[in-house]
Amino acid sequence: MITPRVGIEKIGVYPCTLSIPIADICDARGFDRANFVGRFFCDERSVVGPFEDVVTMAVNSAHRMLSDADRRAIRLLIVGTESAPDQEKPVSSWVHRYLDLDPQCRNFEIKHACYGATAGVQMALAWLASGVAPGAKALVINTDHALMHLHGSQEPVLGAGAAAVLLSTEPRIVEYDLGWNGVHAHEVADIFRPATGVETGDADESLTSYLDGVDATYDAYCERVGAPVDFDTFFAANIYHVPFGGLAQRAHFRLARRSGRGKAEVEAHWCRKSHASLTYNRRMGGVYGAATFVALAGLIEHNGSLSAGDRIGIYAYGSGSCAEFYSARVCAGAREAVAAARISEQLDARRVLTLAEYEACERELAATAGAPNHTPDADVVPGLYDTHYAGQQRLVFTGTRDHFRGYTWS
Repeated sequence: MITPRVGIEKIGVYPCTLSIPIADICDARGFDRANFVGRFFCDERSVVGPFEDVVTMAVNSAHRMLSDADRRAIRLLIVGTESAPDQEKPVSSWVHRYLDLDPQCRNFEIKHACYGATAGVQMALAWLASGVAPGAKALVINTDHALMHLHGSQEPVLGAGAAAVLLSTEPRIVEYDLGWNGVHAHEVADIFRPATGVETGDADESLTSYLDGVDATYDAYCERVGAPVDFDTFFAANIYHVPFGGLAQRAHFRLARRSGRGKAEVEAHWCRKSHASLTYNRRMGGVYGAATFVALAGLIEHNGSLSAGDRIGIYAYGSGSCAEFYSARVCAGAREAVAAARISEQLDARRVLTLAEYEACERELAATAGAPNHTPDADVVPGLYDTHYAGQQRLVFTGTRDHFRGYTWS
């Protein structure tokens, strides 16, 4: 049996409709803006408005990119999130409905911190490669938002948004190297959400676990390849999970130093191989499991040296924890396929909030958690619905009645 080519055919990103400059947060909190903007690569963050939640973000990330033929062909839908509004009903059920997918589509929600989307992609790739559903496609989405951390030390690196990838046997963006996966899992209490509205843990432990995972998964990947892997020549570029850009940079430094490069060489290597991957992440903030795929989009669209057939090394990490290093090859026409997602255009179109508006949005989002009856407060950001939703065919959250959630198209 010949294993088919499998990979990403289309990609979609939804960066919300609101943003705030990280410098404004830093100035208001007395943080060192040069540290967060210059060293951590945090320029802006996306903010969830009163008409948004993880369901609307998920649907809006995929809605425009799917054709009617795609909708008929999708037989597997996986939604990764750690921000689900319900502890039983999966986000994927709402997504399945509002994307108008075929009833014969298996769907489920997957939770594993920031690793969930990668786990979903790997499951979908194996299903497609098995050949059990000829001509079928899979849709994997990650949708998440930060919880309210006003005045907290992590506030400037937080964010929100969703990314969707359509996987098929006719990839146009990247084709995955099946079987070349290095995995490292171990239980660690780094970052977790033990109750509604609560995110806590040990940030230092999380950084250590993330970086240890880089070494362990890369070694396991090299072993799976079964041939010499030179970090410089084997990969044309590299992307990493991006809680914030500075950590992705440290991960790259860790692998680049293995060959004995000095500091200047390592920094030049990062600029050449990976820096472009932060193009969109640094404008959205931390987007959890979507971050790796947002980085992939940024790299392909903004690294002008990539050509068809070039291999990209990919590192994913999720607290708890599970980490994975894998790879994919760039397809012909990949840059044009990513450009179709109009990510820069969406980012530029967001309404820039004042600090007071941003804080009000965060409090509004926190107030919806578990609320049996809630109506979105349009006055949180005056005029927002008219400028960013009305007539634009976006799914919007209309509130809850006796815990039942309501949605409609704008």
